[in-house]
Amino acid sequence: MSRTPPTPDPAVLGWKEFVELPDWGLELRAKLDTGARSSALHVSDLDEIGEVADPATGVRLPMVRFDVVLGPKSAPEHHEVETAIVRHQIVKDTRGRPEHRAVVRTRIVCGPLDTIADVTLTDRSGMNFRMLLGRRTLEGHALVDPAHGYRVRAPRGFGGRRP
Repeated sequence: MSRTPPTPDPAVLGWKEFVELPDWGLELRAKLDTGARSSALHVSDLDEIGEVADPATGVRLPMVRFDVVLGPKSAPEHHEVETAIVRHQIVKDTRGRPEHRAVVRTRIVCGPLDTIADVTLTDRSGMNFRMLLGRRTLEGHALVDPAHGYRVRAPRGFGGRRP
């Protein structure tokens, strides 16, 4: 699902980085996990709301609306997103249990990584990161340095601060 061809010298990213989802106007911290096949985003209030025609194929795709909560627990920021579901898939959660998830497609920017990727929607409450970038998103585009986090500059909106 890559938007750009793999680079000959892939970027080196930390095991955790700030990620932008520009199609949805979101910036958040993500864990880069080469042990996970797919990328995942924590969402709540997930509802299918109708259908839309895929502009490339004309195939009717279900539309979904969900809430992404960002910011600290003391001052949460709710962001409502509407997008098409490209498919459903079974994914094993962190405990190894199969889970049926909706898969959406969006642009992901993390430093020099700028790609279109499939992202599963799930409940990641209790996890330290609201987003996980899996190896299908990273392969051919980035290497992960497991010894360091935040190897690329923090995106706008975080004031250059690093948690």
